[in-house]
Amino acid sequence: MPATTTRPDRPGEKGGRPQLTREGYGRLEMRAQDIRDRRLPEIRPLLVETERDERVVADFERLTTEASEIDILLAQADVIAIDPVTIDGTVALGMRVKVTLEDGDQAWVRPVHPDEAFLDEERISATSPLAMALIGAHTGETVEVDAPSGAWPCQVLEIDLAGVAVEA
Repeated sequence: MPATTTRPDRPGEKGGRPQLTREGYGRLEMRAQDIRDRRLPEIRPLLVETERDERVVADFERLTTEASEIDILLAQADVIAIDPVTIDGTVALGMRVKVTLEDGDQAWVRPVHPDEAFLDEERISATSPLAMALIGAHTGETVEVDAPSGAWPCQVLEIDLAGVAVEA
């Protein structure tokens, strides 16, 4: 009988399945729908022109691939749902976290699956040095962020469950 091998979870995964916030799932779903309903139909007529620009073909292929990849991601993904009763002040994927940054400024960040990180300025990829330092940290704790520019201390000031708390 062949041995079953499983790869370790990547940041942003659990049991090999991508973990997305509820809002991130919805926004990715809308992105794929927008590509199929608006962007591709705008480009299709340009593909049949005899003097077509090859950049149009490249855009069409890129958008088609992006929509397919989003569909695959969403089919495999689980939506993060955290019971607020079980929270002990530990940072987990999808939570909003108020931190003190390297320059002393305070900011809200949200460690998320890498495919969700581009959706807004607050989201940071779970593979980023800041997210990797924050996940598992506790409110009030100062963690060391091992960034390419050098290590720096980051304090976890507050945790917010907006977008990941189980809906009643």
